[in-house]
Amino acid sequence: MNVNKLRDSSYINSKSFRNFKGGKVLYYSIITIFSLVITAPLFVIAFRFFPNITVNIGTIIRIDVILCFSIIYVVIFSLLRIIESRFLLSIAGSFILALALLQIFGLYSYKEVKDSYQDIISYVENNPIEVPFLQETNMTIRNAAKIKNSIDFTNPVTRDFAVAASVKYFSDENNFAKYGKILRYFSVFKVINQWRYVPDPQEFDYFAKASTSSYLLAGDCDDHAILMAAAIKAIGGEVRLIHTRKHLYPEVKVGKTKDLPDIYYLIKRQLFYKESLGNQVFYHIDRQSNIWLNFDYTGKYPGAKFLDQQILGILNI
Repeated sequence: MNVNKLRDSSYINSKSFRNFKGGKVLYYSIITIFSLVITAPLFVIAFRFFPNITVNIGTIIRIDVILCFSIIYVVIFSLLRIIESRFLLSIAGSFILALALLQIFGLYSYKEVKDSYQDIISYVENNPIEVPFLQETNMTIRNAAKIKNSIDFTNPVTRDFAVAASVKYFSDENNFAKYGKILRYFSVFKVINQWRYVPDPQEFDYFAKASTSSYLLAGDCDDHAILMAAAIKAIGGEVRLIHTRKHLYPEVKVGKTKDLPDIYYLIKRQLFYKESLGNQVFYHIDRQSNIWLNFDYTGKYPGAKFLDQQILGILNI
């Protein structure tokens, strides 16, 4: 009997809160704010698994962004709507606590939520970052002859792999007419980005031929750089290998400085939107104003952050 009275009393208090002058507006304002606060980080996490849905009406409209955010918001709003007002603060507190635990255990930090959400809203317009060569040099890298010998881009196996990889993704003819071969390079990147790291034998440098790695898609950084270089060369691109203190990675020439807005748009808005959320595009520029992007497997999109900015040698292929 006491429980029923308490329940009835709670219902009356909640109902009274909504019925007093201005109370209904305040009540729904609180729910709306809480819904937005909860939806924002959930959207950042869920959107990575949401299917790509776009509409081209002269400009690309991301329907998937609208749908994903709306679905999460409506669900959260509906749940809060059916919950008595006295529980709203405790729910908000629990959600903040959950985010704190994610931060403590390194699963998803507040900074990642903030950066990703800002990226979704603004697309981080016009912010690719030029990284200057700290030690620009054409010095021959170690084992250059063995590496070049392994880049067998004229081998029919390598050529067939490169052609197939170049048309597997991003084959829209309208885009190709506008952006040209860069779409082929990005498709090759996406295929080879499935790379699995396998170390060399201890105290021995092994350089697998590109024709061999093309069906393995596994090996160490040298093997990856060799395959990427061979695949890009096989479809008419220009590539070079960059040697840092403990790493070797490929860079691909994707255009001139005047092409940078298009390159950025393709990566951040169209082709690698989800992979690059909350991150920036990095590039090198040479003395001829050519733009070179990192095509390393350690990044999920072309132009991802460099593992090491200090360049010890460049091997032009």
